[in-house]
Amino acid sequence: MPEAGSSISDQVAAILAAAEQTAEQLRTEAEVRLKARIAEADRAAENRVKAAEDEAAEIVRNAHDEATRVARDTVARAQAEADRIRMEADEVKNKATSEALEIVARAQENADETIREAADAALKTRAEADEKARELMREARQLASDVRADGAQLAEHVRQLGVSLRNNADRLLTDVQGVHSTFLAQIDKVDPGRSQLRGPQAGSGRSAGGAGRSRGSEPGPGDDLDVPEFIPRG
Repeated sequence: MPEAGSSISDQVAAILAAAEQTAEQLRTEAEVRLKARIAEADRAAENRVKAAEDEAAEIVRNAHDEATRVARDTVARAQAEADRIRMEADEVKNKATSEALEIVARAQENADETIREAADAALKTRAEADEKARELMREARQLASDVRADGAQLAEHVRQLGVSLRNNADRLLTDVQGVHSTFLAQIDKVDPGRSQLRGPQAGSGRSAGGAGRSRGSEPGPGDDLDVPEFIPRG
């Protein structure tokens, strides 16, 4: 009868040893896969951030070039318009002067009034041309500012996405460690003496699991993954 009890105890010990070995193997494989996924997520996040930064820089350069071209074209058009208006003003002035000279021949008092009216018309036309040129320059500056703001917002969104991916990877590792610790705790309930057989290695394993839970205590297993504010949740 004692031999049968010893055989059962040996079988239980063998089963527990096999279960512990399997759990350790599963934990090791899970950590390897998790580290690989974290590394892949980091590389993908870095690539996206770099691509977004390059795209934002290209957008800013294009916006600067476009703003420069628009400003140059605007100034050229304004200058041409001002020259045209100046020519027209000169023609009007010449015409007015001719008319004034003719009027002087007829009556000196009427010539002075006509010259003043012609000068006022020329000044008014020049003021309108200057105002139009200033308005076109304001529009060009506003366009360049809007494009730069859009590029900065895109870069910020990509940065938030990278932070979210790293946070989710940390939470996934915490969940795997928590499951491993729970599995070991359930085995300890079945065989309380198993913790003494494991020795310092088991204690260190539980400490690692506890540290993982302490680090991830804020989100906790099963919580929703972090999603940047600019991406709508599903």
